[in-house]
Amino acid sequence: MVCQDVEEAAQALSDIMTESTFGRAGKEVVIEEFMEGEELSVFALSDGTNSCLMLPSQDHKRIGVGDTGPNTGGMGAYAPISIATDALLEQVQDQIIQPTLWALTKDDSKFRGLLYAGIMITDSGPKVVEFNCRFGDPETQVVLPLLDSSLLDPMIEIANGASISGFKLDWSEKAGVTTVLASAGYPGDYAKGLPIQIPENFTADPEALIFHAGTSMSSSGLVTSGGRVLATTAIADTLSAASLKSLELSESIQFQGKQFRKDIGWRELSRSNTALP
Repeated sequence: MVCQDVEEAAQALSDIMTESTFGRAGKEVVIEEFMEGEELSVFALSDGTNSCLMLPSQDHKRIGVGDTGPNTGGMGAYAPISIATDALLEQVQDQIIQPTLWALTKDDSKFRGLLYAGIMITDSGPKVVEFNCRFGDPETQVVLPLLDSSLLDPMIEIANGASISGFKLDWSEKAGVTTVLASAGYPGDYAKGLPIQIPENFTADPEALIFHAGTSMSSSGLVTSGGRVLATTAIADTLSAASLKSLELSESIQFQGKQFRKDIGWRELSRSNTALP
């Protein structure tokens, strides 16, 4: 839980430890440094010694427009990001990714695979928010459609114990936006089993994709089964165009109580003085 002030922190502690919002998991609480800045999601392929960074993306964790309200698993993402300069990514790789890999090797836990670093770009430089040994959701849904080269080749090399030293991936010059469609009430309690209608003609556009998450099949057809139900990804020449296409696809999908953010990529668009669609 990311708290903006002491009062919010006190309420969070009360919810966790007195009201038992998270059950037994709330018996202990870890308090960490509050980091101000802009988040960056960086995926790094690693053979245990060398790393190859993938295209950075930016997740939108909070439920509300303008990054307001409670945290979620992620309400959308976009790529590329103008603040992710070559110099910044070199700093992330040299000061965060590589030292982490070396430390794991030193501890006899050599890491081969995909390392996901959640990075906060602060005034004093990049800092680690979290590490995961997997792809991120919803970042993956916007990053992989922008990949112009094979991801399988380096993954096979890594699995076979080969080196990926000097390996580089090729990326599209286009932009992508992923919008998450969530159930009413999420990230709190939500209903399940609600019918979903997806337009049949969306497949006519190869750069418009739908990813399933909290869905399942019932005797009557496709229904909701989770908090984050679907994600729509759109690729276009500009971020603004990708945003518009993703929103149009999101609007065309129907289920009761559907909620989604209409401002994915708002920070990037504001930097370029481009209005939201």
